[in-house]
Amino acid sequence: MAQKKGVLKKKVEQVDVKSKEKEPYEYTSLDGIMQEKALLAAEAQIYKLNKDGLLNEPVLLQLSTLLPTTRTKESTRRMIVIPNRLHTVKKTSILLVTRDPVDTFRIPLTEKTAVTTDSFTEIVGYKKFKSMVGTSKKALKTHHEFDLIVIDHRLFKFLPTLLEPTIFCKSSQNFPLMVQMAMPYSEAKRPHAKDDRVEPKYVQSQIKAWCKNTTFVPSIGPSLSIVVGHPGMTGIQIVENIDAVLTFLTNKKFGPIGGVIEDGMNGVVDIHLRANDKAVPILKRSERS
Repeated sequence: MAQKKGVLKKKVEQVDVKSKEKEPYEYTSLDGIMQEKALLAAEAQIYKLNKDGLLNEPVLLQLSTLLPTTRTKESTRRMIVIPNRLHTVKKTSILLVTRDPVDTFRIPLTEKTAVTTDSFTEIVGYKKFKSMVGTSKKALKTHHEFDLIVIDHRLFKFLPTLLEPTIFCKSSQNFPLMVQMAMPYSEAKRPHAKDDRVEPKYVQSQIKAWCKNTTFVPSIGPSLSIVVGHPGMTGIQIVENIDAVLTFLTNKKFGPIGGVIEDGMNGVVDIHLRANDKAVPILKRSERS
């Protein structure tokens, strides 16, 4: 028995040595005091959500800024890469909207050998999608059926008009995301014929990125609301995500997609962590010098 234990122990040690350890996170935007406040806020929200059984409720970072982050209304959600994963493809119900005919794209994406074979809950063409969101009631039903809706980027331009009176336009977090069906051609090699290429690996890489990371849309008003966690995460993980989001929004090196808050962290008036309509302050307006 002693020998067997020794062998098992040795195997475990070998696996531990080979396993990839996560690099310690280096904070950029939150100082020590704000890290402590953010941790208290995160742990309070996690405790309350778990206590109430709201295990799928998102935890959002709410920011008030001195100036709007855009001058014109936008609907395109921009990705912010965060250190701690929000979701996985397997545990996310995803609707994919493609150009018609839908089988041109559905068949290659659902073949048994394709990496995307189990990625999508449903794949529909644009004509069917229009019927799924044709009224506010239908749009609400569709919104509740799926965690994520992604659409061929060539159809995205039609969405603002189509979805304007529905729940999808009431919050930037509800608006569908774009996906490309294949790697873009260079301008020199762009064909004149309609491009119906489908590259499952390329599609999957985009879906994984959308599920893992968070998104935001610049606002014509003085506030932003961005998902940074859920009650299944630890407080530290949420705090690290908060710091990554703040850094992306305030540092000009991430422009033009990021760096949208003028004057960096000095342009942030106050910060709250909200979940299920309960907001906990991290930085209050009265605390700013």
